[in-house]
Amino acid sequence: MKFLNPLGLLLGLLLFFIILLYFKKKQIIEKKASNIAIWDEVIKEVEGIKSRKINQYLLLIIQLIIGGLIVLAFSKLIWIQDFKGEEITFAIDCSITMKSVEDGKTHFQMAKEKIENYMENVTHDKRMNLVLCKGSSSIYLKDAKKEEVKKAIKKLSCSNESLNIDYAREILKSLSGEKIIITDKDLSLGMSTIKVGNKFENVGITYANYDYYTDTLLCRIKNYGKSQKEVLIGLYDEQKRDLKRINLSGKEEMDVSFQGLKASKKWTLKIENEDLLKEDNVFVVALGEVYKRQVLFIGENLFLEKALLSIPYIHVEKQKIGEPIKKDYDLYIVEKEGNIQNLPQNANVWYLSPNLEQIDGKIKVASMVKGIKSPFTKDLDLTKVYTRPISYLKEKEGYGTILQADGKPIMIYGKEKMQRNVYGSIDFNKTNLVMMPDFPILVENTIDWFFDGCKMNVLKNPPEKLVVGEVKNIESRNESGKLLEKDFTTLLVACALLLMVLEWEVHKRAA
Repeated sequence: MKFLNPLGLLLGLLLFFIILLYFKKKQIIEKKASNIAIWDEVIKEVEGIKSRKINQYLLLIIQLIIGGLIVLAFSKLIWIQDFKGEEITFAIDCSITMKSVEDGKTHFQMAKEKIENYMENVTHDKRMNLVLCKGSSSIYLKDAKKEEVKKAIKKLSCSNESLNIDYAREILKSLSGEKIIITDKDLSLGMSTIKVGNKFENVGITYANYDYYTDTLLCRIKNYGKSQKEVLIGLYDEQKRDLKRINLSGKEEMDVSFQGLKASKKWTLKIENEDLLKEDNVFVVALGEVYKRQVLFIGENLFLEKALLSIPYIHVEKQKIGEPIKKDYDLYIVEKEGNIQNLPQNANVWYLSPNLEQIDGKIKVASMVKGIKSPFTKDLDLTKVYTRPISYLKEKEGYGTILQADGKPIMIYGKEKMQRNVYGSIDFNKTNLVMMPDFPILVENTIDWFFDGCKMNVLKNPPEKLVVGEVKNIESRNESGKLLEKDFTTLLVACALLLMVLEWEVHKRAA
């Protein structure tokens, strides 16, 4: 047991005033009786004194118990699970929802205070790890001492990223000992959990995009709470240009559109309502050239070049194979994988012709091309697309298939840590795909996947989803997540209220 607010125990001094009131000497008043019949009433009164005294002492005990329960509630009495093993990992949620403000504190500040409080129960001989959980989780400290963790926690800051469960899971798997996650979300990850914050009553912008062809800005608004909300959405450039009012039921999402935006190069959407999380109330949509996604095409492929140039939200630069890469790009499209040596680490790459180690064999006859359901094949009709004999790819762990020919994969996609890759073995000179309307759609869908549908380089826009990845237990299936603490405040207040009802009944008897 522990008191999170030990100063609240000072309220216990007020209990002595209750005792003093009970034992205060009562003043005796002398009165003359003019009628002997009054003495009969006095005798009856004396006979009831004994039972009333018992009720009065019972009333005193009940009031002291009620006062004690209120004092414990103010002192924040909690039960803390004992730490086991020699190694403890604190995984702190650094995602965007932890910026929510309640009672003047962000959830992230609450989380840091929780870790500091719980470390008081950790002995100095235990090894401690600190993991930051966000879009790209990382081990911040490993095998550290208590003092090192305390200093590190004070320097931590929260991000604007969503919480990626998959990345957090992989990192936590690599660590042994007891694992504790501090978060404001309801997660079941097979480990102890410290929960901060209350109900997440929030309305946010989850997505916004400008359609160049129809001159329309479309945004998506989501109500994360359970009650209905009236939401005001403002559109700004240098000044307010438009204001729309919508009503959202609990957990509802709604699309809102604005038109006639070509006059400005940068638009800002704002939710005018105040709520817990202000960071997802603003979304910037940039239309200028400087905000376009930067793509480097290394090699020669006329068909692909024309398709890329038709996409309005990317800026494509081209260089020959063997030339040094002089700056960083958002995406690299490489004609031949083996000839590129200096790609940045964790770069997003589309390989048009992969190494031999990725090739599994050759399709010996002309075959129809089939699209597998995925974000890449959205709005495609491949019923008349074929390819002459080409190589096909090996099935790669963690990768999905985009296109098949003769039942063999000829285009696959996947993620490796922070990197996204697409491999293709299609020879554009041996297929009619490049002559079909499906080709530019496939290329644009592929570009969209690399950028998660976020088509402009604008920092600090909120993520489309607050939590991504598969939520499942990190440990064995039989082990479920458990709360590290049990807060008795609600139970103490409920008991105090029940005793107040009992006190009233006793009070009536003692009167």
